[in-house]
Amino acid sequence: MDRCESTLALVDFEQMEQDGYSSGYESTPSDSESSTSTQKPQSNRLIPISYNSDPVKKKEKMSYRNTQALTEHLKVISSIPELCDVTFEVGSEKVKVHGVKAILGTRSRVLYNLILKKQREAEFQRKADKKDKKKTSVKSDKVIIVVKKYEQEDFRKIIQFIHSGSVDINSSCVAGLLCGASQFGLDDLERACWDFVNHSVKPGIISKIIPAAKRYSHHKTGQRLLEKIFSETQQSVEL
Repeated sequence: MDRCESTLALVDFEQMEQDGYSSGYESTPSDSESSTSTQKPQSNRLIPISYNSDPVKKKEKMSYRNTQALTEHLKVISSIPELCDVTFEVGSEKVKVHGVKAILGTRSRVLYNLILKKQREAEFQRKADKKDKKKTSVKSDKVIIVVKKYEQEDFRKIIQFIHSGSVDINSSCVAGLLCGASQFGLDDLERACWDFVNHSVKPGIISKIIPAAKRYSHHKTGQRLLEKIFSETQQSVEL
């Protein structure tokens, strides 16, 4: 599936001038400098501040990116517990899904606040154990978070996306991914999931999403998904 890209609002040059923003360029004096200071120059030619005409020096810098390799390596992180400092215990069987605190907190404000909360709770418990001489506390830097309302494989994919920015969406996991994206503030993933749903509006295809969507009916986004599926199904029947 093609990646959904967000559109960033651009600030025009005149607005940047008003805000005192430097664009990195200087203006050459206008031919109308002799006019009063209240008059705005009709046209200014923009030139770089540090312009270098030497063709040899121009080639001294080269930008190189290999995002595909980075993505593939970041996918592996959650499968190596020794490199991770956050453990999610998912579902009734408490299946362990691992993650890196720095990445989770940077990518999701919701997870950042949740991790901080769990760290404070753990520190408070350690202090309480110290006061109780009968208890022995074992200090650990690993944060443990219990996750009850997600399927193990769906949640693993959510954590994979947070770490690597890449995930495969299909009819069996789109409901879980959509709910996770909504809950954890992953706007780009949420848009991608809705895009997948919209492209699945065909008899025999969108119906495959229903079983997964029903498993997340307790989630507001899961309810929205079910409403959309039933609406689209009804329209196709009427046609």
